[in-house]
Amino acid sequence: MTDPINVLCVCTHNRTRSVLTAALLQQHMTELGLSAATSSAGTMVGGYPATDRTVRLLAERSIDVSGHRSQTLTAEVVGAADLILTAERDHVAAIVGRWPAAFARTVTLPEAVDLARLAGQRSGTPIREWVARMEATGRDPLEYLSGHVAEIEDPTGHSPAVWSRVFSQIDDLTRSLAKAML
Repeated sequence: MTDPINVLCVCTHNRTRSVLTAALLQQHMTELGLSAATSSAGTMVGGYPATDRTVRLLAERSIDVSGHRSQTLTAEVVGAADLILTAERDHVAAIVGRWPAAFARTVTLPEAVDLARLAGQRSGTPIREWVARMEATGRDPLEYLSGHVAEIEDPTGHSPAVWSRVFSQIDDLTRSLAKAML
């Protein structure tokens, strides 16, 4: 049996996007039979529950995050992750600013899906090798400054239509990424 894939999902407050990403990615990987563990953290102070709408949307998918409490990024959780998925470019910068060696495995969720397409199916390759293959496709750190790296919009405070669109986007992206990890 191989070691589980450890994926860390990051957003600002660890109450919405990172919670959605971790929960949906875990569900998709489990459905595909992948041995995986997802966790989530935020760039801000932790200790808060997931937003009510996050809890409700995930409950509709039979995922219970009602006991979630946000946590702040630490060297330990960053170091343990094989892959770090963020909602925004600024989250990548916040992580890499504190832990520069993490750049090779820290990407926005939409970027991860694009890089996975370029790197090809994991096909049982050890996860860190596959992530290195993704990195080798030619990521340019300057792209984060130019705004050319795709992000996930924060739906907090927006209409139900925005929430629905963001939820669908995260669901589609995590499903695609899980399939690429097979």
